[in-house]
Amino acid sequence: MRRLLVHTNAGLMAACLAMGAAGGCTSPSGSGPADGGTGGSATGGGPGSGGGGGRGAASGGTTGSSSGGATGSASGGITGTASGGANGTGTGGGAGAPSGNGSGGITSGGGRSGTGGATATGGAPGSGGAAGGRPGGGGAGGASSSGGGASGLGGSPDFGIGGPSRCATAAVALCEDFENGLSSSTWTTMKAGDTMLAVDDMRAARGSKALHFKTTAGDFAYITETKTFPATNNTLYGRMFVWFEDDITTTGHFSLAQGGGGSATVARFGGQYQVFGVGNDGGPSGDWTDIDDKKKLLPSKTWICAEFEFKGDTNEFHVWWDDQPRTALSTGASKHQGYVMPTFKELWFGWWMYNMKEPQEMWIDEIAVDFKPIGCAK
Repeated sequence: MRRLLVHTNAGLMAACLAMGAAGGCTSPSGSGPADGGTGGSATGGGPGSGGGGGRGAASGGTTGSSSGGATGSASGGITGTASGGANGTGTGGGAGAPSGNGSGGITSGGGRSGTGGATATGGAPGSGGAAGGRPGGGGAGGASSSGGGASGLGGSPDFGIGGPSRCATAAVALCEDFENGLSSSTWTTMKAGDTMLAVDDMRAARGSKALHFKTTAGDFAYITETKTFPATNNTLYGRMFVWFEDDITTTGHFSLAQGGGGSATVARFGGQYQVFGVGNDGGPSGDWTDIDDKKKLLPSKTWICAEFEFKGDTNEFHVWWDDQPRTALSTGASKHQGYVMPTFKELWFGWWMYNMKEPQEMWIDEIAVDFKPIGCAK
């Protein structure tokens, strides 16, 4: 009887050898690896817990086989791959026994590439395998998180929202982060009615403080600087981060910044109909406002990076929102006959809605003024 069993097993082994890498032969019960397969693992791991060797992997592995293995070694695998981790997330993995056929046969069933591969959702060492594997690359969340910037605060990661002030390295004519309050040597304050204007730490685009405005009766408040004048080529760039706590609900005409020179003519950046706009007050061209695309409504409860150019040498306006040009606001003398910008001597930032009374609460932070483009990253 023993001789008959020996011949039977030899015959089965010869048949397996003949079928080769086609994966059509699995090891008899008890002679192949235990569950975990050739270098595979149960979940999240590296080389498997059973015998057999070679680049085996469980589901999700790279060119792995689910049970048995290619030219298997006794135990452990050569860099087995888990259900996601790159180059083996398990604890296992060193070189196996000599390259003779292991107890698991030549190539067991399922010797194709596994499903999944590169980046795991686990990445921690697996539950199977011998010691020796290295930590997997990747884990829950993948390479980078979605969104960008500080969560829920708007802007781009490059804008530094939620980080420290960048005024010290901005290399501009004026940068105000309000971290030391409102300097009377730089700014003069103007407000009317019930409007509150104060530096506080309730919100900040960068650093820990920003300039806070609030009115329930629809009055105005702003801060004015004269330190950056005269402006080179009578051209000004102003950049600020703005947070509207309240939606703008009316069609009112408002300003967020205004440049003037003591004459009747002023250049304005603000908006109307709940979108950005630019315009003029006084002078030969009269009072006018050009507005942005009405589909681009101003949002509340998020930081907006807004930059404007008052280009006095050619009497043009330009506006950028989060570094993207708002082409509808590239306007000026080309559209308004006789328009001439003032010779700039002062610039203010704040809130003023002229033709309607609407409550508003807002913050402005990281104001920058220069004579060349600034951008949101400075």
